[in-house]
Amino acid sequence: MKNKMPAKRIEFIDLAKGLCISLVLLYHIHDFETNVERALLFFRMPLYYFLSGIFFKDYSGFIDFSIRKINKLIVPYLFFFLAGYIAGMIGYFLHFYEKGIVEEPFRWNMIFDVFTKLGRGENIGYNAPIWFLISLFEVNIMFYLLKILIKNNAALLVACFCIGLVATLWVGALPYFGDYSLKALPFFAGGYMAKKWLINPVWKKKIYFLIAVIGFAFIYSCAILPLHIRTSFIVTCLAGFVGIFMILSISQVLQKLPLISYIGRYSLIVLGFHTFLVGPFKTIYAFASPVGAYVLTFFSILILMRCVVIPISVKVFPFFTAQKDLIKWP
Repeated sequence: MKNKMPAKRIEFIDLAKGLCISLVLLYHIHDFETNVERALLFFRMPLYYFLSGIFFKDYSGFIDFSIRKINKLIVPYLFFFLAGYIAGMIGYFLHFYEKGIVEEPFRWNMIFDVFTKLGRGENIGYNAPIWFLISLFEVNIMFYLLKILIKNNAALLVACFCIGLVATLWVGALPYFGDYSLKALPFFAGGYMAKKWLINPVWKKKIYFLIAVIGFAFIYSCAILPLHIRTSFIVTCLAGFVGIFMILSISQVLQKLPLISYIGRYSLIVLGFHTFLVGPFKTIYAFASPVGAYVLTFFSILILMRCVVIPISVKVFPFFTAQKDLIKWP
């Protein structure tokens, strides 16, 4: 029984990651907003921070830890940033902007955005979703340092929540998404604290199903609140955690969905490449209704990722997609 537990844990975590990256993809495809989508926004990115917190390890020291995170997050960021620049260049010669396939015109000096725009607290124009990789790196480093300073887990959790509260109330845009990282600390810390509960589930499937139903009802109720209320720290934090446990409960019940679980296993690759496909597929399916184009684009990207993009990335670019370490440390 002990030998089977890790595989079971990995399966439902992969499914949770797959559901999460699917929500990211759906959000970047859509041209309309509903209350359901507003509800899903509460936990779409917090879930990633939470899941990352589950797998937090000290390793052999700060240098070893930092190099591991550079290999897993910063190297892929730079790779996907350059891939976005090359894709923008190709789109420039094919007149994608004039044809309405991409939303922002290509600029030759965009290669410097990693220093200029990010340094001003802005995002890059091409492949903007990869901002998360920088933020997650920062969250890992901050949590590591806080864990050195604060030995008690309860005090560490309180400190992370206080930092998130202060950042939400008083901190504006910071260079390299520092403000996002500060606000994400509570979710990362929550994942770290909940690790034992997630690895050793004790409830029956019907309990997890009940949690999922109640969780969705709660976050939907939060989504229809007035803007100034639903964007407050208390509501966003509470709805974020409720949404996270809703997805984890669904994942515990289902355990595995082949396509979604596979996408979840390689969610970093999907995050880095999916924006290159959204515009072309939406153009191809322009004949369909908005909802039809929405669904067709989503499944087309998932299938292309599963059959082409991920296999090629794993085989050809393993050092740049977090499959192997580019920087070696003794």
